[in-house]
Amino acid sequence: MNVKKKNGKRNLIIGIISIIVVVLALFGYFLYTDLKQEDILRKEVSTLASKDITKDRYDGSIKTRGDYAVVEKAIKNYLDEYAVTCQSVLKIMEDTTLINMLSAENYKKDGPDFKASKGYLNDVKTKLNKELNRLTTMTSSKEIMKNIEDKHLDKYYTDLYKELMLNGIAEKDFEEAKGYLETASQRVNNLLDVEDKVINLLVSNKNKWKIQNDKIVFDEVNTLNQYNELIKQVSQK
Repeated sequence: MNVKKKNGKRNLIIGIISIIVVVLALFGYFLYTDLKQEDILRKEVSTLASKDITKDRYDGSIKTRGDYAVVEKAIKNYLDEYAVTCQSVLKIMEDTTLINMLSAENYKKDGPDFKASKGYLNDVKTKLNKELNRLTTMTSSKEIMKNIEDKHLDKYYTDLYKELMLNGIAEKDFEEAKGYLETASQRVNNLLDVEDKVINLLVSNKNKWKIQNDKIVFDEVNTLNQYNELIKQVSQK
């Protein structure tokens, strides 16, 4: 009887030890897997830092799993939206229609009422300011964190996102971009305003100018002086 009791106790102890070993093994496995996922995420984010936000896209495949994948996707989607919007702004700034707005060719084609030109300038300014405002908003730490907070992750993953975005890949780029965007916004809006003034001047004085030998020629000095002053402002923008 005592032998049976001893064997029973021994088997119980062995069973408990076996369970503990299995639990520890599983814990070790999940810990290893978790650390590996974080390592994959960090390496993936480091590759994003080498991209050019004015040319590249950030919408690559998701390499991690679980909550790490949520963090990775949030980072890539945010950077990709920023890149696409930034590239759209640059495209507007390099728009040939805008560049050629004050050319003799456009004066001849759209003058003297300039309905197409005025509508285009208005549309461009609306779109430009909308996207510049979005970019400026996206550089704020509040907006960056809002991107992950609505995912309702554990604090560990939210803090990891914060580390990678605010203290990592986005910190320098966004800080530099914020100052550049503020300057660019003021500069481009001033340029569009002056171009609009030139067009309005030509519309208001439609009988006082003409295109001759691919050049604009004025019939009276006052309008010519106003035009030259505005063109001088354009060249300074």
